[in-house]
Amino acid sequence: MFGPGYYKSNLRALRLRETIRWYGWWRGLWSWLKSRIMGTSRKGLWMPGLWEENECTAGELSQCFWDVTRRHRADFERLGFVQCRLSKVQKTLDVMARDSGTIFYLDPSRCYFGRLTYSQHYVPAKRKIFIQIGVAFTAVFENGSFSCTNIRLTFDSASDGEVIRMKSNDPTLIYNRFREELQRRGDKPQPFADVCALRQWFDARQIKNFEDHVRRRLFIRMTETEIEAAKAEMQRYGPGRGLPPSSRRFRLNPVTTTFVLLSVVSVVTQLHRQRPAGPTGISGNTIEYHGQQFKMRLPYDSYEDYQDDPNNLDTNDLSRIEQTMEAVKIPISFKDSRTFLHFMIFDLKFPGYGLGGIGANIQANDGTTFAAEFVEIPQAGKDRVIIVRSKVDGGLTLADDFIFESGETNSFSRVQLEHGQLEYFDQQGRLVRKKTI
Repeated sequence: MFGPGYYKSNLRALRLRETIRWYGWWRGLWSWLKSRIMGTSRKGLWMPGLWEENECTAGELSQCFWDVTRRHRADFERLGFVQCRLSKVQKTLDVMARDSGTIFYLDPSRCYFGRLTYSQHYVPAKRKIFIQIGVAFTAVFENGSFSCTNIRLTFDSASDGEVIRMKSNDPTLIYNRFREELQRRGDKPQPFADVCALRQWFDARQIKNFEDHVRRRLFIRMTETEIEAAKAEMQRYGPGRGLPPSSRRFRLNPVTTTFVLLSVVSVVTQLHRQRPAGPTGISGNTIEYHGQQFKMRLPYDSYEDYQDDPNNLDTNDLSRIEQTMEAVKIPISFKDSRTFLHFMIFDLKFPGYGLGGIGANIQANDGTTFAAEFVEIPQAGKDRVIIVRSKVDGGLTLADDFIFESGETNSFSRVQLEHGQLEYFDQQGRLVRKKTI
């Protein structure tokens, strides 16, 4: 659906549950709020990153990789796993990424596969290089997959899969938890006939997640000008060519600082007011939205467990959820940005599902601006998109409200104001929607 190429990240499309999974509640909430006012990154990565594109030989992996992963590789071998593939990121335009490497493993039964990942990143603000080790074990079933891993900094996956994330770098400890959970499940994983079968499954999963992230506008294709500029920076500061200079740390201007701090206070206060004695919004095997109870797939022990399950809702209630979300009335105006953000989080967003933006900041001739936000309609392949226009007094007025079929090929990635009309364009630059304002 979307062609391979260099893509950059759009931080405004991050979901709140993603940043909370990365950093925990308070830091995650702050990171998500800060991402609302940040633009796209200048770093690029070739996507979707298929098996053959990143495959490499042992000699292409650095000596640092082999030294740092020595103990982990020994643990994989003691567990009976056999190395079946080596890879490293071959096409990157991120000068902060200094080194990488991955080993894929299969167990003797070919029912499970493991991954040992190594990455080295430079952080200019601290003038330090940080090394991260990732360990993962995965089993594939007829209707999804199950994994245990210590990797937390990942985006939501479009693939049907359950993931348990652990705070440990010990392959043996992670594998033991993996086996314990498999025994509780009861169903048997599907074996891979050979490495080619694993490769086919891996590529299909990569493509599915890549296309979902592009539809979410989390990944945006880089222009030729952006690619050339990034390549020039790589020539100057890439691995083996010296470290990039310290970059200016992210700073907020006074107006933005006030908005973000007030938003944090508002959100935290609301969380304390609305949080019941049990998991947030969860009662038995149902979750509440706009005064109605909707069935969950399972009775979850915590809100976090519910949030981490991509198939957390009873499929029989999905159409009713969709109808309820589409029926929510949007106010024609908001007092300020904080009020708008509060409405999007607590009145429109469905618990545990995404809220984000498309990075639009459209300037009108009268000096006002437009901002675009959207909420995910659970498991429907749709978003409800809200466009608001700033007013001189700091308030906001509703400019557009529509349902976007995020599963269609004509996903929009840019909005502009032209002759009194909001115009929406897809990834190929084609006009897909007009709205007279």
